[in-house]
Amino acid sequence: MDIGWKIVSTGATIGATLLTTRIVAAGWKALTGHEPPTDEDDPAVEVWEVIAFTVVSGAVLGLARHLALRGATKWYGGPVDKRISQV
Repeated sequence: MDIGWKIVSTGATIGATLLTTRIVAAGWKALTGHEPPTDEDDPAVEVWEVIAFTVVSGAVLGLARHLALRGATKWYGGPVDKRISQV
């Protein structure tokens, strides 16, 4: 168990999530002209809008997390178990 890797990977994932959430919300507001849907029970929010925002934000968030972990792996070298087995 590599505590350092767990800390680095968790930090990278949290950072990517926070940054991506803000970027997607700003992009949504720029494209649609209003805030992203946060309450699907709100009668002013269309169903298509909730679905589109969910799909877009999920895809972008998944990509950001993947890239953040890939960068963290390059920087840290990955978990110790994997580094030892490669030697």
